[in-house]
Order: sequence, then C-alpha cells, then structure tokens
Amino acid sequence: MAEPDASLPELVLRRLAISEQVAAAKFGAGRPVDDPVREQRELARVRTLAREVGLDPDLAAGFLADQIAASKQVQRRLFAHWTEHPGDRPAGGPDLSVLRAELDGLTVALLDRLAETGPEPLVPPETPDALKHEPLRTAYRTLGQRRS
Repeated sequence: MAEPDASLPELVLRRLAISEQVAAAKFGAGRPVDDPVREQRELARVRTLAREVGLDPDLAAGFLADQIAASKQVQRRLFAHWTEHPGDRPAGGPDLSVLRAELDGLTVALLDRLAETGPEPLVPPETPDALKHEPLRTAYRTLGQRRS
C-alpha cells in the first residue's frame, strides 16, 4: 500500500511499478492489456472522488487517464519482450484482484496529493529505469499543462 506521506512523484512511480506486476498477471492468464470496462468505471469513480477532495473532476479524470495510458505502455512493452524472449517470461503472476485493490488505494492517495499541488505545471521525476522513461512522460501529460 502507498505510504501516507509519499509525494506525488513517488506515488506515480509506485503505480508504474505495480503496472509491471499487472503485466505479469495478465500475461500469465492470457488476458489482454486493455480492459475498457474497468477503465471507464475507474474514470467515473475518480470524478466522484475528485469532488470529495475539492479537485476539478476533469483534471482528475485526465490525470487518471494518463496513469492508465502509462500503465498500458509498460504492460505492452513487457508483453512484447516476453513474447520475443520466452525464457524471460514470469513464472505465474500475482493475483490481479489484489493488485487492483492496491491500485484503487493508490488512486485515492494520488488524488489527495494532486489536491495539494498548485496550478503550476509539473514535470516527471528522473528515473534510471529505461522502461519507465516514456510512461512517466505520459503519466505527467495532464500535469505538464497549466492548470486552473
């Protein structure tokens, strides 16, 4: 679970790390990366949560959509790697329902931190993990724009 005092960048990085585990769970179960029904349900949920913490629901939904897109970038890259290099495939995978519960908790923490930020554009943190460079840019797409 997310640390209660974790910063927004730490939480975004944590979500991307969980994306790797989600990829392993989906790949092992033969499930696709995309789950449009869950994604739409989560976007609706985040709009409600945003109102509760005093955030613009459109900003919050855009931010979560960025997190989902970043997660899918990580998952697709791992799926491609494991398909090309079968020896690197994970043995089994974590329980997807447990990972989704952790992601749901992270969403609440992310919105809390987002509500604490000002309207200035934010930039993604640096990471030595090459797998996460592009997904981090995606995760900060909405936050990189001036907010009101």
